[in-house]
Amino acid sequence: MQRSQFVRNGTARSVTPALSASPTRTSRPVLGRATAPASPMAHLLDAGVLPQQQMMQAGKLSSHALTSQYLVRIRSLCSMGARQYPGIEINPDALKIALEMDRERSLHKVRGPLHGIPLVLRDDIATADRMKTRVQGVTLYASCDAFIVARLRAAGAVIIGKSNLRQWAAVSVPQATASWAGLTILAVGSEADGSMLAPASACGLVAIKPTGLTNGPIASSVREAAWLFDAMAGGTGAPLPAMGLQSCRIGVVRSLFGSCADSDAVMEQALLVLREQGVELIDPLVLHHASDGGIEQLLQAQGLAALVAPTCDDTPRLQPGLPHITVPAGAAAGLPVGLSFIGAAHAEARLLAIAYAYEQATLHRRTPALPSSITVALR
Repeated sequence: MQRSQFVRNGTARSVTPALSASPTRTSRPVLGRATAPASPMAHLLDAGVLPQQQMMQAGKLSSHALTSQYLVRIRSLCSMGARQYPGIEINPDALKIALEMDRERSLHKVRGPLHGIPLVLRDDIATADRMKTRVQGVTLYASCDAFIVARLRAAGAVIIGKSNLRQWAAVSVPQATASWAGLTILAVGSEADGSMLAPASACGLVAIKPTGLTNGPIASSVREAAWLFDAMAGGTGAPLPAMGLQSCRIGVVRSLFGSCADSDAVMEQALLVLREQGVELIDPLVLHHASDGGIEQLLQAQGLAALVAPTCDDTPRLQPGLPHITVPAGAAAGLPVGLSFIGAAHAEARLLAIAYAYEQATLHRRTPALPSSITVALR
């Protein structure tokens, strides 16, 4: 589905926050901040993983309390029965798992940056608990965890539920919408049917499609997405490299401009930021071969760290096997716009560093402003 179609059918409007009149320091369009619900912990639910971890480290927050508040928000929104919000099947063991993470923390055992942090999975990812797994129209209870789930549990994550694919079958945006609506701070989606990168972009979120895989993290910042990606890969929570953009060569895929016409002006601003940060842009970069192998050869031959393009449905299809990161780049026509960085196979660390440097240079991401009917329901 092209971005223009996404707008016309009203879907994007139902999951996208309004624009704020207040400019950032770069005077580029940004997403409006939310009016916080009355819950005293509401701001913490949207604050991000690092503040949540800092509060738990200081003994001012527990995983059980944090998980409880997300569950309250999920039940409040989903009980409204509004079609535009994703259904989530709650993990009946979520609070039990959170208590165990708190017990470990009290014994000074902290597994990493995701220890005690709640997250949501796409519901076709197998889990060995009492949540359903839905695969190709078949509903079952898995006997064991999928490989990435086992790694997430090992990292201390609290899996609080699974998002309902069927409710969003027409546009495939369940995990991105759950993150946008504040039902979770982290989510794991799948790009197998275009249900991660473009929807995350339309919701003003960061998403990573790893090399050769379909499952990837969705988060509100590059750092959080990197932590989730590291946990899924069996890492130890290593800090994100901050190598900057100076002297970095990036190719601009102009052939992907125009298919998302309303975002082209935002893309030009993004390219300007990259130039200001010291990036050497090869613009335009002509792709003679659309296959992953041809693109990798081009990256190597021209000494390119990455390709850059607007995030839309055509972007991941161009190079389905290569790593791909989308980062918020601003907004156009009232909708968030994402910037895509695509790199060589297994170059996720370099792509994350580039995406992080761009994110920190612009700070476009804002907590979305939920409709008044939602904030009232949360009080």
